[in-house]
Amino acid sequence: MFDEATKVAMNKPRCGVPDKEIDLNTPVAPVNSSASDIENSVSDIFNETDSNNTANNTLGTANSFEGDMFNSNHTESVLAGISNDTSRNYTEDFDSFDHILSNTSLNSSQNTNIDSQAVNFSVNSHQSEAVRRRKRHLATLVSKNRHKKDLSETGYMAFSKRVLKWRLIGEGYSSQLSIEDQRYIFRLAFRMWSEVSPLEFVEDTRSPLEDIDIRLGFGTGRHLGCNQRFDGTGQEFAHAWFLGDIHFDDDEHFTGPNAGSGISLHKVAVHEIGHVLGLPHIYRPGSIMQPSYLPQESGFEMDWMDRKAIQHLYGGCKGRFNTVFDWIRKEKTPYGEVVIRFNTYFMRDGWYWLYENRNNRTRYGDPVALQIGWRGIPMDGVDAYVHVWSRKKDAVYFFKGTQFWRYDSENDRVFRKDPEGQRYPRLISEGFPGVFGPIDTAFYDRRDSHIYFFKNTLVYAFNVEANSLARGFPKNIRDVFPAVESGDHPDGNIDAAYFSYTHNAIFLLKGTRFWQVVGSRKRWRRPFLPRNGLLPHKDVDQHWFDICNVHPTALKLTR
Repeated sequence: MFDEATKVAMNKPRCGVPDKEIDLNTPVAPVNSSASDIENSVSDIFNETDSNNTANNTLGTANSFEGDMFNSNHTESVLAGISNDTSRNYTEDFDSFDHILSNTSLNSSQNTNIDSQAVNFSVNSHQSEAVRRRKRHLATLVSKNRHKKDLSETGYMAFSKRVLKWRLIGEGYSSQLSIEDQRYIFRLAFRMWSEVSPLEFVEDTRSPLEDIDIRLGFGTGRHLGCNQRFDGTGQEFAHAWFLGDIHFDDDEHFTGPNAGSGISLHKVAVHEIGHVLGLPHIYRPGSIMQPSYLPQESGFEMDWMDRKAIQHLYGGCKGRFNTVFDWIRKEKTPYGEVVIRFNTYFMRDGWYWLYENRNNRTRYGDPVALQIGWRGIPMDGVDAYVHVWSRKKDAVYFFKGTQFWRYDSENDRVFRKDPEGQRYPRLISEGFPGVFGPIDTAFYDRRDSHIYFFKNTLVYAFNVEANSLARGFPKNIRDVFPAVESGDHPDGNIDAAYFSYTHNAIFLLKGTRFWQVVGSRKRWRRPFLPRNGLLPHKDVDQHWFDICNVHPTALKLTR
């Protein structure tokens, strides 16, 4: 199962030796090696070989989490027409991820015995002149036999369950930070991995210790019953075990998320958790898993390769959505020019994600509770969002059950009474004669100024200008949106109908799949396609990335 180099490495002493030290003034270069089948060995190391996929994120402090968590990001802008700012084909990047994995043998800096694998993390740190130190090791990674070990479908070590318990053990508190700050920082660190993977993490302070999946603690020298000593100030910051525990050297000057100096406990914890989850070092600038520690800088978040690496082990994030929509707003530039901007939102139950189309991912810090970003709409989620946007009318509606609300975009809350004197909420049947709630979903089609309501297997086309149902409706969904490929159709009970300004296309979402509606351009190139035909389905998580659930206990991060 193991190659010769690995067997040699596995017979070396358990204690680690440093990785190749990297000069601070020399950029970290990707390690190039031949690509091979990822099933060959559990000692494969993830190496980035395509510099064109660099996301240009740098390691830094956790300040960006608290500062940006609830800010609105301008992900797209529109002038005269709808433009798309997405510059990279991330779907191709995801499909080719296997080719980025390299079967790199363990070398002398990765010492392993039969039961444990040690991977050392060399550290570079820009300290002040008074406390400048030599390059040091950040972590010694050791795997040990535990009942939680499992092989993922890729052949790598990974947890076999999706909800993991963690605990900061009582005998392992830091002497430098308050217990409250320590737990808060670890919640942040675990949440970062949860935001980009199907894993959920819950802090458990009550279960027997043997039932805890990941135990964290601080110590000095001989510590916590561990057979690996910490070396005091400098050199080793922490060590961790595959699918196991994490220990931090309490002699180090660990600091909290808002500190501008010292060693970021948040950053070190995120790195160590990555190892516990099964990730090796990733030799890519900006990766939290690269084998070098950089001092606290702004903009600390997961690199694209970190996201793809963890998803390669555990899969992408799947789940159905209540509604998906582009939020349109008008703004004036300093020159008085009107600019139309939009953000994309995915809603599930009582939570929402803002999707950054240009980066093809969700905003850092999401999901967020609906009541924080959308005042007045039902807190447990909505069935549909409709933006009637024409020359004569500009109105936003949310639908839930048998009722609907009009939303005041300028004041960012629902109308109690709109400019026309209508009070909300109202019955759907009153505002849209011929349509009876509850509905499954709806969208406004600017091509014909109709709202299309979906209910079970029926579609209701509502003429906004005439304020009545279009002639001949309701109709069966297969008649209005026929399948391009026989048998490939959602057959009603649609979760979300979404017109995307980024893709200039309509999508119908159901469960974990979506169907794209044939547009006029496709029909012009391929006249045999049916009008409003549904192209063969695709998986949502292969088109919109990192829309991941977070355990309810981690959704509200408070100290």
